[in-house]
Amino acid sequence: MASKRDKRRHFVLGKDFRSDGKQRITKGKDYLVEGGTKITHEETVDIVNEFSKRLKKEGHPDASTAAEILKDVLHDRRQRN
Repeated sequence: MASKRDKRRHFVLGKDFRSDGKQRITKGKDYLVEGGTKITHEETVDIVNEFSKRLKKEGHPDASTAAEILKDVLHDRRQRN
């Protein structure tokens, strides 16, 4: 029988407040991103997707660990640009 920890899942919701008048929604298995311009929506999807992958890799950690993972994802993203 699977342990309670094994059954935990996450779902990430990303909201981009920039707009060019078009509605954009992208849904993945573990995330949903809404809003943004063509460029910023794609960037937000990349960030949310990477965050979701790292959460899964870490075994769906608690909120404080998830916050650290998000900081790492954003830092890595900033270093690439």
